[in-house]
Amino acid sequence: MPEQFPVDLIHRLRTGDFKLFELIFNTYWEELYAYAAKVTGSEEDARDIIQDLFTSIWERRQQLELHTHVRYYLFSAVRKQILRKFRDDGLKEKHLEKFVTHSELRSELTLNTLIHKDILNQLQQDLQHLPEKERQVFEWYHFDELSIREIAMMHGTAEQTVRNQLGNAYKKARPLLNRLLMFL
Repeated sequence: MPEQFPVDLIHRLRTGDFKLFELIFNTYWEELYAYAAKVTGSEEDARDIIQDLFTSIWERRQQLELHTHVRYYLFSAVRKQILRKFRDDGLKEKHLEKFVTHSELRSELTLNTLIHKDILNQLQQDLQHLPEKERQVFEWYHFDELSIREIAMMHGTAEQTVRNQLGNAYKKARPLLNRLLMFL
């Protein structure tokens, strides 16, 4: 799959191209399932999460917006499904700790633990006060979970430049994040 999901493929998916949907499913389901099973500790829950994810994508295909590589979109969606499951099962504290410390999550401050929509909305509003490049790097790194290398390649800048922008964003966003974390 290309770096960014091409517009013509999005159009094909929106108009009900089941073969394309099937290709996406066959390409990513096993990797997504393995990840979900590892994090949840349950093969049954992992199957349900992946099935729900692809069912939801198919049902919402006409409104689907992809601004990043489909793999990043799918993994982000699976993480959100897992968090939703932990919350709904009433096991938030136990599982969130496991989820946050899981080796595949590289972020010092994992924004994926902010599961309440109102908190996420507030964070996104507050992030609008950051300079454009710092905000964009912050969002790509935490929300889209792109690596520093991937962000640098997308913009044709040095990795150190991306690190500096991310560091500046942390310094400026720290008061905002501390205020939001008090609500968790």
